[in-house]
Amino acid sequence: MAESDEQYDALGAVYERAKHIPTGLAERATLLSAVGDLRGKSVLDVACGTGFYARLFHDLGATKVVGVDSAGEMIGYARYVEGREPRGIGYEQHDATTLPVLGEFDVVTAVWLLGYADDEAALDAMVGNLVANLAPGGRLVVLVPNPEPDWDLYAQYGRYGYRITPTGPMNLKQPVVVHVLGDPPFDFDSFYWERGAFEGALTRAGLQDVTRQPVVTPDDDESWDALRRCPSFGVFTAVRDSA
Repeated sequence: MAESDEQYDALGAVYERAKHIPTGLAERATLLSAVGDLRGKSVLDVACGTGFYARLFHDLGATKVVGVDSAGEMIGYARYVEGREPRGIGYEQHDATTLPVLGEFDVVTAVWLLGYADDEAALDAMVGNLVANLAPGGRLVVLVPNPEPDWDLYAQYGRYGYRITPTGPMNLKQPVVVHVLGDPPFDFDSFYWERGAFEGALTRAGLQDVTRQPVVTPDDDESWDALRRCPSFGVFTAVRDSA
């Protein structure tokens, strides 16, 4: 059954609220700093969700944007917004572990995707599929759970609009529940991987210049100090060899 406009609007209001809480503003600023100037470039956004970043990439000058997600509900919402506010963004439903080659893109992004890999082999498969869609010299940008979490500090992160609670031990990856505060509050599951896991996967895929990007906050106010020291996320960039 097709979703009604009211159902889609309600879905978007919930899922995109996390982009507007304080930590979401820092996530956005850091990611956009990492992708750089998008004018005239092609972008593939894998695990695009509701299309929030895909729309932003287009509005920042990307000439071709394709969003991919495994969830039909997310793709349905993204297409709904595209129909209401046409930008020329294409959306396709694919699982990242079986993502086909959709083209050669100047930039490929994956926001909160890699942490959900089942194991190291699945992580390598996901990264390999992302790289297969990169043009020679293209840039991969991934946003992942912070590989160096400080759980005591995270317990105080209500000021940033969320809290994170570990729910199991670290065994390559550690399960957590993220509590997004607000009205209404909601929770989702995530996984914090061992230090070096994501950089290792990017390196094994043959990428060059694997770099963790510095955290960017909306301003330099001292209220952001704790988040700058230990954000909930980490952003890594890498480049495909141009040869």
